[in-house]
Order: sequence, then C-alpha cells, then structure tokens
Amino acid sequence: MDHFFKQLRDQSHGQGDSDRHLLTLYGIGRGSRAKRILELGIREGRTTLPLLLAAHENGGTLISVDNVVVSYSPPVELEGSWQHVVQDSLIFLEERAKENCIFDLIYLDDWHAYSHVKAELELIDQLVTPSSVVLIHDLMYWTSPYYHSDLTLREGQWADGGPYRAVAE
Repeated sequence: MDHFFKQLRDQSHGQGDSDRHLLTLYGIGRGSRAKRILELGIREGRTTLPLLLAAHENGGTLISVDNVVVSYSPPVELEGSWQHVVQDSLIFLEERAKENCIFDLIYLDDWHAYSHVKAELELIDQLVTPSSVVLIHDLMYWTSPYYHSDLTLREGQWADGGPYRAVAE
C-alpha cells in the first residue's frame, strides 16, 4: 500500500482543484473509521483513490456515483472495495433514503447549482447519523473568505448561489 501513499503525496502537489485535499480526504476517511463511504461526482477519479484507500483499510466500501461513465478504474488491489454507479445523484440518494441506508462519510463534488446541492443535502440528511461526516467541495474560491455565492448567475454550474448558499441556509 505504500505505493498508493506515494501516489497521493505526489498528486497532492498538483494544480488540480482537489489535489491539495487528497491526503486530508484519506485522513478523514481513515481517522473516522468510515466503512460506508459515498462519493458524489468522480470526473477523472482524483478524489476517488484516497477515499477508496481509506474504505479498503477500514474494511469497508466506497460507492462513487456519477451520471456519466468515467474513465477511472481502481487499482486491482482495491477493486473489491469499490462500486461505481452511473446514475443521477438525486435518484441514487432517493433510492438509498427509501432503503434506510446510512453512510459514515459522504464527499459531495458533483453539480454545484444551488437547487441541486440543496436537494442533495435534504436527502443526505436522511442518510447520516450524528457521527457521520459530510464533506462538500467548492464552497469557496481559491482564496478565502470569498464564497461561491454569486446570486446573479441563473444558469450553469454555479447558478443561484451554488453550494455555499445551500449550506448557508
């Protein structure tokens, strides 16, 4: 497993919007002893590896949900700890809520429009306990305290105040 840590360490110096968080994601997953981890939004899988590694070491599973087929495939050693679900996150969350499914750790980084994130948070509320951890990416611009909360945007990824507005409410 040491080669995965080297990979995480190397990637954490990258220029991607999640690269600085990779070791933190692993640490939170591992430190919280999360066995049921949910990742909403995969893209190229940068955040998938640290979450998957934590799930694997904790004897658990990472479920990664995206509404498109992604190119990421996990390392062979970790395949048994990963489920990739190609589905709209809101449908996935609604189905899990009906099943009374509980997650120990949820990482939210898919579509960022206010109405989408607000709906996700309302459903996530049914899927967590007081000891669950919910992490949300892209609440702030690269330098703080500048929040992604532009209410003039009516279309697209950051519409109507984005994830920050949903959390602030």
